[in-house]
Amino acid sequence: MNFKPIIRFSELKDRVPTHAICENIDLVVIRDNNTVSVFYGRCLHRGALLSDGHIEGNNLICGLHNWDYRFDTGVSEYNNEEALQKFTAKIEDDQVLIDANEVKAFAQKHPQAFNLKQYLGKYSDTHPEDTEPYTAYIQELSRNGLKNFGHHGPTAAMGVDRNKLPKWE
Repeated sequence: MNFKPIIRFSELKDRVPTHAICENIDLVVIRDNNTVSVFYGRCLHRGALLSDGHIEGNNLICGLHNWDYRFDTGVSEYNNEEALQKFTAKIEDDQVLIDANEVKAFAQKHPQAFNLKQYLGKYSDTHPEDTEPYTAYIQELSRNGLKNFGHHGPTAAMGVDRNKLPKWE
């Protein structure tokens, strides 16, 4: 095992998801009294950062679409087949340490779609759906503005299930 520090234990608020990175993998760290759990930090649904979520009962709830994962095991209460990777972690001298070898192995098996150096790269859509067909287009506008489309450019909305809206097409 190759333990590396990712955050100070004293900086963690009880039952508040906190973001950390190890080996270029997003992690979510959750303190529960005097223990800590560290999981892969992206929702399995659409890749949202789970540190933007919240704890409800025994569940970590994704802030984007409310997917749930037990904050002690990473297993979804709704669907037990969905589970976040839980990494070996320990607390020593106020440091949360994680096994970097485990994280490296995870990264090799699950290459990340996120380019943190790119504008909005942290928010790549890992599982595009037909319910939001214009997400990539909106991100293009965010990156380049109207320079590729002209002064007024096209318009669209994001975050609403288009299949449930009336259509005038």
